[in-house]
Amino acid sequence: MIETNLTLTIENINETHDREGSLICHGVASFSYRGKDGMVVDEIPYRAKGTPAVDIKGSGENCQGIANGYIDLQINEQENYKEKVATLVIRGFIPTGKTLQELAHFGATQEKSPDFAQDLEENISSENNNNLGDEPPF
Repeated sequence: MIETNLTLTIENINETHDREGSLICHGVASFSYRGKDGMVVDEIPYRAKGTPAVDIKGSGENCQGIANGYIDLQINEQENYKEKVATLVIRGFIPTGKTLQELAHFGATQEKSPDFAQDLEENISSENNNNLGDEPPF
C-alpha cells in the first residue's frame, strides 16, 4: 500500500452510515499537479470513514484541505472487459479553513473598524502630525 498526501478540494459530499453508526463520506475531489503542458487539474473519487468523514462533512462542499490516505484500485468486471477504478481512501483530513467562495471574495469587501478603534486611529494620527516639525529628525 502506497501512502499519499494531497492538497485537494472536496467537490461534493455524499453521506451514509455503516452498521455501527460511523459516518461514511464519499464523492469527488479535485487536485492539481504540474504536467508537461503546465498546471493540470484532475478529479478522483474519494471515500472516508469516521473522524476524517466528520472533518470533511464539517468543512462542507468546495472546501480545501490536506488529505492523507492511499489509492484503492477496484476492478469492475463486465462481459469481456475489466475496468480498474482508482479511489482515494482518506485516513486523515485537515481542512485549511477557506472555501473557494471565501477565497473568491477575499478582498472584495473591506471590513470597517469598530467605532472605538476608529477614534483611537484618529487620535494617534493627529498626535503624530502635531509632534512632527518642519525639519527632518536626522
